[in-house]
Amino acid sequence: MKIELRRITYSAALSQETSAYTADIYVDGELAFHARNQGTGGADFFHQVGRWTEAEVNAWLKANRAPRTSDAFSYDHDLETEIGDLLMRELEGRRVKRLLKTNLVTVEHGQVFQYPLRKRPLEIVTRAVRATNPAAIIVNGASEDVLGQALDILLASC
Repeated sequence: MKIELRRITYSAALSQETSAYTADIYVDGELAFHARNQGTGGADFFHQVGRWTEAEVNAWLKANRAPRTSDAFSYDHDLETEIGDLLMRELEGRRVKRLLKTNLVTVEHGQVFQYPLRKRPLEIVTRAVRATNPAAIIVNGASEDVLGQALDILLASC
């Protein structure tokens, strides 16, 4: 089962305790739910529009995703957790893509670094970074796999 978010609308201004957003949830390429959260600390709301029910998706997630552990307790993976993860990945991806316009972004020693361009050409900053760390992976202009690797590192620290 492939779960994805599309048509995401996020409002940082309205997000107080939780993320204020609306999105369409697709399951295996079919529209399944409209999702929203008002950002005031409540749960996500899912309006079923496809053939999948929330209970079916939750049962599949419980069987196929590892339980989450946080400090002294653990909980099963459900649709709300999955959507939270997908939303966080999308928002972090948008942030990194904005950074790529004004910074050189690299993956070095399992960490993500950003070097401001300050109106210098990207090639000059890249050359300076490569001189000090030839193993640095440059995210700017790289494939989606490299961007995904950087996002995985950033999200693991959250």
